[in-house]
Amino acid sequence: MGRYLMGFDMGATKMLCAVLDDTYNVIAKNKVKTKGSGNDEIFSTICRCIDECLAKLPSDAPHLDGIGIACPGPIDEVNGIVRSAPNVGVAEFPLRRLLEERYAVPVLLENDVNAGVFGELVAGAARGKQHVIGLFPGTGLGGGIIMNGELYAGATGGAGEIGHMTVQSDGRLCGCGGYGCLEALASRSAIAKDAVAAAAGGDAPALYAEVGTDLKKVTSGVLRRAIDGGDVVVKRMVERAAYFLGVGMANCVNIFNPELIVIGGGLVEKFGSEYLGVAEGVMRERAMSSLADTVVVAAAELGDYAAVIGAAARLAEKLETTTSKKSKPSAGAPAT
Repeated sequence: MGRYLMGFDMGATKMLCAVLDDTYNVIAKNKVKTKGSGNDEIFSTICRCIDECLAKLPSDAPHLDGIGIACPGPIDEVNGIVRSAPNVGVAEFPLRRLLEERYAVPVLLENDVNAGVFGELVAGAARGKQHVIGLFPGTGLGGGIIMNGELYAGATGGAGEIGHMTVQSDGRLCGCGGYGCLEALASRSAIAKDAVAAAAGGDAPALYAEVGTDLKKVTSGVLRRAIDGGDVVVKRMVERAAYFLGVGMANCVNIFNPELIVIGGGLVEKFGSEYLGVAEGVMRERAMSSLADTVVVAAAELGDYAAVIGAAARLAEKLETTTSKKSKPSAGAPAT
């Protein structure tokens, strides 16, 4: 019987998990709102989400073989610790140990965007590819790098911070403390800040009518409805963000020579080809033509389940590697 693994996406607004079979079909799933703050409260929410999901499994379902967790923010993958995830409300969170003690199965932690890109590699838009850049503009702008068919982690596990490349040397302040980062210019949060300012000044009446000047309420869907309602200035802001995304994509093409760039997140889902078209056009204008001519740009396919599937797939890799090492004969021992 095949292996059953759980993938879990630890989000700032919701927790989403699913039990998957060997081919990443969803057997059971569950979603809960992220409530509370602090390691203890968040751990309780995580366990509730997992327990409710497991309760939905058929009575004859195989035992769960492990849990892969997609976590926002920096993690210590070796020791299984979420270093800091302020949007979720945890810090120095020994999540792997806590989950392994509670559920008695192997647990792996992975950065959420890396997990999302890996999910697209194994089951989505990047299937069969070897060299892929993934970009997910949202609250921030996360990135992931696939090299030779494998997720590239870098020397300390921190590779893929594409959102923090400088694309405008005198640009606005970014949350990381730098200026002119791609994230500060191309994320949904960047658009929202400008859109709220326009609404306050009377230049975005449709947006103001729906959310006023409450920055936290400006989702991709709100931006879409504001544009559909006639807010031309908001349309220009989205196009400007897409322009800078294209600049970042061009840099990635020149540095990594990918065969595919996958773009995911709410902006892609709500604005589709009109958004991707601007970004891709800028990329092709700015990247070296010999490299730009060979790269394909595609929208992510897995939606909310990209990180869930990717986290489970990363755990599957680890389990297979561990099994392979155990099966090898020790030095000096005869092979059987």
